[in-house]
Amino acid sequence: MPSRSTIFATLLVLPLCIAAFRQGTPGLQDIQFHKQAIGLFIGSHYGVAVALFFALCVIFINSPLPLAAAMKILSGYFFGFYLGAVYNIGATVLACLVGFWLSRYAFRRRFEQLFYARLEFVEHEIERNGLYYFLSLRVAMVVPYFLINIVAGLSRISFKHYLVSTLLGVLPASLIYANGGQRLEQIRSAAELFEWQTAASLALVAAASLLPAWLRRGGRRSN
Repeated sequence: MPSRSTIFATLLVLPLCIAAFRQGTPGLQDIQFHKQAIGLFIGSHYGVAVALFFALCVIFINSPLPLAAAMKILSGYFFGFYLGAVYNIGATVLACLVGFWLSRYAFRRRFEQLFYARLEFVEHEIERNGLYYFLSLRVAMVVPYFLINIVAGLSRISFKHYLVSTLLGVLPASLIYANGGQRLEQIRSAAELFEWQTAASLALVAAASLLPAWLRRGGRRSN
């Protein structure tokens, strides 16, 4: 018989998947089309709009649906760059903490069945240097955040190191998306925000964040 956590996850994700299949995932063009109505709603119900933004980010960042980027660009457009960046960072960190908690506690048995066999051989390395590895993955944005949250929750990384890696790791993308909100009229997709110079800079930062882990591994080998 399915556990309560499995039933809860199914009830949460299934409607989103059905809606995405039937309607298609909304993109920036949908936001542009409805921007006036969205702007009026935010102006009339600012606090509700911010709370709704945080709630949707928590859901979308912890699901495979490609909606989080559009939400963060929307934040920069409707709330302005500075508040949009603050909301992006806060909502993303909250979403990652929720995903971490779900993986480590609520759905641990289920996720272990799916992922632990692949994680086991690097578990001790993550315990020692997980801060740097997860920081690099956040910055590079080559792995979906929901997978990072799951793997981190299953690993032995401490909550303190996970929190630091998340706070630092989400900063670049959050700023880029908030800035992209100022260019909403000129872009068609979130990918257009990551020109080769931006992508190269993120790759360098991601590589640099791994340097302490490489140095520590080299020191252990020499000893």
